[in-house]
Amino acid sequence: MKKLILARHAKTEQLYDFDKSDFDRKLLPRGYKDSEIIAEQLKNKGIRPELFITSKAKRAQQTTKLFAEYLEYPEDKILKEQFIYDGYTTTQMLSYLASVGEDYDTIIVFGHNPDIASLTVNLITEELWHFPTSCTTVINFAADTWKEIEARSGKVELYIYPKMFKD
Repeated sequence: MKKLILARHAKTEQLYDFDKSDFDRKLLPRGYKDSEIIAEQLKNKGIRPELFITSKAKRAQQTTKLFAEYLEYPEDKILKEQFIYDGYTTTQMLSYLASVGEDYDTIIVFGHNPDIASLTVNLITEELWHFPTSCTTVINFAADTWKEIEARSGKVELYIYPKMFKD
C-alpha cells in the first residue's frame, strides 16, 4: 500500500510590498503555530513520511521544515522542486512520484492552492472542497508501486486543518 500526504503551506504574510515577490512570502506567527498543530496530529497518529517533497517557495519550505522537526525527518533530505510552485497536472505529479518514490511507501508533498487542492480532489474517491492553509490530507492507495496509482483511486485516511483543533 502507498500513502500520499498532501499539505498546503501554512498561513503567510500578505503581498502588500511590491518590492517582494509572491515566491518570497514568509509564514506568519499563526502559520508556525498551525504547522505545529497539524504535524503533532500526524505524529500522534503514527504517520511518518519516509520522503518529504516541497515547493521551493519560502513559505512552503518553512512549513516543511516545521513538519520535519516534529516528525524527526532530516532537513537535508527534503527534496525541493520548482514545478510545485509553478503548477502541475495530476499526471505530472504522479509521474514525478513514480520517478523519485520507488523506495518509499509514505511520501508527503507540501504545496500551494489551487494545485494541491486539485491534486487531492483528483486522487480521491471522496468529495472534499475546503483546503485552508495548513490543510493536510492523508490518502491511501491499494498499490504496490507509485506507477500503479491512478486518478480517483485513493481513499482518505485523514483530512485535517488547524481550525478543527482550536476552541
